[in-house]
Order: sequence, then structure tokens, then C-alpha cells
Amino acid sequence: MKTNLMKPKIWLIILTLLHTVMGVIVPYIQEGGGKEDLAMILYFLTVSVYLLYAAFMTEGETQARLAAVLCTPVVVWFVVSAIMQLEMMGVAVAAFPDALFPLIVWSLPAVTGIMNWNSD
Repeated sequence: MKTNLMKPKIWLIILTLLHTVMGVIVPYIQEGGGKEDLAMILYFLTVSVYLLYAAFMTEGETQARLAAVLCTPVVVWFVVSAIMQLEMMGVAVAAFPDALFPLIVWSLPAVTGIMNWNSD
């Protein structure tokens, strides 16, 4: 079990599920799929497809590197957004303590990807 938690695949799958539910399905249900929110929903869906590719179409070193490359910039974005108190569409991007959960979920594949960068 411990060795599975140290691999990026499990965290990529968990992140993809949470990202798809919270970024695609819930907004679609809440907003009714209106045209004004469709661009953001489709962008979240696109990111989910990238994460699914990294989780299921790669393995080993390549998967670890993709996890690190895809997730680390998002972690940095959350931290910078929190420090600068940035907003997106009138909503705070990383208002603490609400931003802790997504920050942790994005950090786990990034950290495991970096830890397994040169593994095979």
C-alpha cells in the first residue's frame, strides 16, 4: 500500500476524478451549461484529459515526469494567487483555508512525480 501511495499514477487518478467532478460536472449542473460558463467548463475538461493521458497512457519515468510537469505549475499558481490575492471571474483563486484542499491534491502528484523523476 505504501509503495502505491509513492507513485504518481494513483494521485493523477484521484486528481482527475476530483478535478472533473468539481470543475466540470458540478458547474455544469449548477450553471445549466450556459454559454457564458462553457469556456471555463471545457478548459477544466481539457485539463482532465491531459491528466488521464498521464495516468493511463504512460508509466514509470515518463509518467513521473509528466505528473511533475503538469502539476507543479498549478501548485505554483495557487501559491502566487494566494500571495497576490488574485481573482478569477470575481472569485478569489486561492482564498485560504478553502484553497488548502486543492493545493494538497495538486501537490501530491507533483511531489511523487519529482520523487520518481529518474525511476523506472
